[in-house]
Order: sequence, then C-alpha cells, then structure tokens
Amino acid sequence: MIIEEFTIKDAKVTLRTPSMDDLINLTMLINSLVSEKAQIAFTQKVTLESEREWLTHHIASLEQNKSISIIAEINNELIASSDMQIQPDGEMGIIGIIVKKNFRNIGIGTHMLKVVIAQANQRGIKRLRLHVLATNNTAIHTYVALGFIETQRIANQHFRDNRYIDEIIMERTI
Repeated sequence: MIIEEFTIKDAKVTLRTPSMDDLINLTMLINSLVSEKAQIAFTQKVTLESEREWLTHHIASLEQNKSISIIAEINNELIASSDMQIQPDGEMGIIGIIVKKNFRNIGIGTHMLKVVIAQANQRGIKRLRLHVLATNNTAIHTYVALGFIETQRIANQHFRDNRYIDEIIMERTI
C-alpha cells in the first residue's frame, strides 16, 4: 500500500508498506549496510531464510496493528526501511530505521521518521524510543532535530573496529 510520494533531488520517492515481495531487496539492503560497516547494530549479514522469518513475523505484526512499517523506493529500488514496534502497553513505540549509503543526508530518512511519528500520533502512541550508536553523529543530529533527547547511555555496548562504542537510547513524547 502506498503511503506517500514526494520528490527529493529530482527523484520521486515512494513510501509504502512492505510485502513478502520485498524479501530479497530487504535482505540486500541490510547486507549492504553490514558490508559497509554502517553505524547500525547489525554486524553480520542476514540470510534469506532469517530475513524471511523476520518479514513474515513483521507483516503479521502490521496486520495486527502492533507495528508501523515503511519502506522507501526510488525507481523501484528499495533504499530505506523504518519500522516502529508498538509495545504491549500501547503507549510506547520503538523505532528503527536504515537508509542505503548513497541516499543518506538528503532528507529521505528524516521524512520517513516524520511519517512514522505522524502515524504513531494517529494511533495514540504517547512516547517514542530509538537506539543509536554513539558514533552515529548524523543520525543523532537528525533525532535531536525531531525532538528526541538522550534518556540513557549503555557504555561499551558494541564492539567495532577494535573499540567499544556506547549505545544511546533516545526518546520523545508525542
């Protein structure tokens, strides 16, 4: 289902909900970020089977209104994915987002997050939370601009490039 279309840098971006047809492209997206050693929690490539299990569960969660999920495409190329898992209390959502390397820092991720926040607001979610590596300054800047504040820091949570990196938990109210 198409959620929205907008233009950035002369490219038409389509935001839509994911389907099982996106399995291969979602697997390739996450594995491309792992290969580039992006500032995400994943450090190991995912298998098609593990991604199939995740996507099957994820789509079921969408159908049960337990999550929000958006993927972004340009010219039928999957370039970003964002989701929000609604917690059992129905008042908090935990957000994740990934954006393909050549499509960062042009506003696509920010726009996706704004759409997720708006959808969360429509569902009555009161608080949003996300996790980010302390070294991901670009993402942190974006989250702060969208009203998130650091609420917790987990020291030495991730080991990358022969050093430990803190994980920051950020939250905002709606």
